[in-house]
Amino acid sequence: MNKAFLTTLLFFATSLLLAQSKSVLIISTNVDSVGSNRSGTYLPEIAFPFKTFTDKGYNVDIVTPLGGKASIYEAKVPSELAQIRDSKAFIDKTNNTLSPNQVDPAKYIAVFAPGGHGQFFDVATDERIASIVAKIYEAGGVVGTAGHGTASIVNVRLSDCSFLVAGKKMTTFPSWAELKWMNISNYGKLLPFDMADVIKRRGAQIIVSTPETNNDRNFTNVVDNANRFVTGAFAASAGWVSEEMIKLVK
Repeated sequence: MNKAFLTTLLFFATSLLLAQSKSVLIISTNVDSVGSNRSGTYLPEIAFPFKTFTDKGYNVDIVTPLGGKASIYEAKVPSELAQIRDSKAFIDKTNNTLSPNQVDPAKYIAVFAPGGHGQFFDVATDERIASIVAKIYEAGGVVGTAGHGTASIVNVRLSDCSFLVAGKKMTTFPSWAELKWMNISNYGKLLPFDMADVIKRRGAQIIVSTPETNNDRNFTNVVDNANRFVTGAFAASAGWVSEEMIKLVK
């Protein structure tokens, strides 16, 4: 085997490892409504992490159960959020998401699940996406969720058949907040399950804010360094989650 061939082989191997270390997968949904209410993935929860990852030099792919256009909804859109929403990179990725059979888990060093409500009705029961998340994690990848993004990973099982969330220190959008604030889900009545209840039953070391501790970041922003898990309880946590995920990747 000559030196030139070995040099070329080393170059391609290094390029492959670099590509893996610089790729993040975001999970979105194709479901655009809950009952008669517009829903999907909540724009701030996908847009701000998208910008964080791309600004740090990471390639970002987005997967949905059907591929194609992601269902994304918004409420108030400040100028910073509008700039991300209207950027070519964000439009290209959200209009042309990958279907699960187009995703090679070996490419990704991290996977992030933003909130909204759409994923309760497609992602949560998609065994292909669950398998992708499990493979990324078991290969040493970082997992992050924000708000209702927990719904995307409640059914993920690892190769030993244990649930991904088992033993993880994590938070999620609180049940009391669903009942109090979320008119989109008719205050939880339209949802097929309660995230906090499910992950607790599946062995998560759950930390959830109460109305009294709602402004305490110890209850709303949780990093489990040992298990490469970052979770935020609310939409406002999404940018923070992506920043902490990058720290764990490094």
